[in-house]
Amino acid sequence: METYKLTKFWGASLEGILPFPVSVEINIKRGIPRFQITGLPSPSIKESTDRIRIAIENSGFEYTLQNILVHLAPAGRKKEGTYLDLPIAAGILHLTEQLPPSEKLEQFLFLGELGLDGTVKPLKGILPILSGLENLGFSAAVVPFENRKEASLIGKFPIYTISHLKDLVSLAKGEIKPEPRGSIKIRSEVLAWKSEFHKSQLPAIRAIQIASAGFHHCLLSGPPGAGKTMLAKLAYGFLPKIQEKEGIELLGIRSLQENLSDTEVERPFRTPHHTTSDIALVGGSSSLRMGEVSLAGNGILFLDELSEFNSRNLQALREPMEEGKITISRIKGSITYPASFLFIGATNPCPCGYYQSLIKECNCSVSSIRNYQSPFNGPFLDRIEIFYHLGFAIHTDEKKVSINLKSIRDSIQTASDIQRSRLFRETGKLYNGKLRGEEVERMIPLSRECEVYFWKAVDIHKFSIRKVAHFRKVARTIADLEGSKEVLLRNLEEALVFLNSGWSPENRAVT
Repeated sequence: METYKLTKFWGASLEGILPFPVSVEINIKRGIPRFQITGLPSPSIKESTDRIRIAIENSGFEYTLQNILVHLAPAGRKKEGTYLDLPIAAGILHLTEQLPPSEKLEQFLFLGELGLDGTVKPLKGILPILSGLENLGFSAAVVPFENRKEASLIGKFPIYTISHLKDLVSLAKGEIKPEPRGSIKIRSEVLAWKSEFHKSQLPAIRAIQIASAGFHHCLLSGPPGAGKTMLAKLAYGFLPKIQEKEGIELLGIRSLQENLSDTEVERPFRTPHHTTSDIALVGGSSSLRMGEVSLAGNGILFLDELSEFNSRNLQALREPMEEGKITISRIKGSITYPASFLFIGATNPCPCGYYQSLIKECNCSVSSIRNYQSPFNGPFLDRIEIFYHLGFAIHTDEKKVSINLKSIRDSIQTASDIQRSRLFRETGKLYNGKLRGEEVERMIPLSRECEVYFWKAVDIHKFSIRKVAHFRKVARTIADLEGSKEVLLRNLEEALVFLNSGWSPENRAVT
């Protein structure tokens, strides 16, 4: 005579932004009534026993007064959140034969938090879970109705939505149809397409054009009022159209912060103040939360008055600037977050702001200038790919030049399309600035003539290995802006100007 019943349903949990599947094994047997959950559940999961029991009873089902044991596998990984309420309740109803027989439910991925009245409440993080587990062979996913818009963006398996625990009966009978495939809505940036600039600002506009086209980290220096902040905002308007891969990542970050009511996305433009702590900047604390570098993913992280930032904070940016991700380790554990942003920094060159300026004489002492520049040590600057120093003076008789900004942005979009077609299939990258290691030489070959010039320039300027890669990547982006299939000699010459100007490690020291 059978004294126990056993089944397995599937749920999921998150470690930071990375999901993992959770096998919800449920055993019901005769004995003293008890409801126990094992497998490293968090307190929010442990306390779900009473919540699930009341939800079952208030949904018109009968709660069995037997010994219920729920095991969450893998047992060695801690499970967080309230994602597992729905698969646990569905497994209990399945074992007590209160759901129509349906083997397909055991191949579904269930995600949902239950209210005491049996409603299935929306959850944060649904999109990163589904996008991270879409290739693991689940036949479908069941999510809260209010999460339908973000969930429907995943096209690898059908998405079913329910708003109440009673809807599981209709689901098992096949009466609920899957949600139609959704799409990302891109919020268009507002940019004044025609504007006037001083002639001396044109090279700086060219610098941010290159930076925006290839996602190259950029540092602007210059006296107060030179237009550094304006140029950073202009770079935001220049950024190419969001691709589907980027849109999913952006919505995934938002999904962890809030319940998404829409699928409209725009690139972020984060501007943390110079008093920001290193934890707020890169993430951390006891809860291992995300920082500004992750919230700025696929957009711009703009640090104004860079010299005022704590040196420790700037050094913390080195890993995410280089790798496009940040690993946070605490006693509680270790989590890796995405941090694929475009860095733009703006700073005065000295305390008074007029060092190397044609506007007025700088009265700062050598030691004060060195102290002011001290946060910019070699390792941090070595991550910067484009420098430009706006040391100009505006003359009263200087006429402004009308610039068609739309034409510049169109050239950036075209260059972005060229990069995607060349890089994505082989590397999964969308921009030249994202290439790392051996990808750089493999994806950016040079002609014999360019190779000779390239290595001669490297030898003269004593570039580091990292700077050598930057040189090649920036030149490739300039060629893409021209629509050239090959990197030309003039592209290398222009790249060298931006790579080796401003506050590069070779010329930033005051003499």
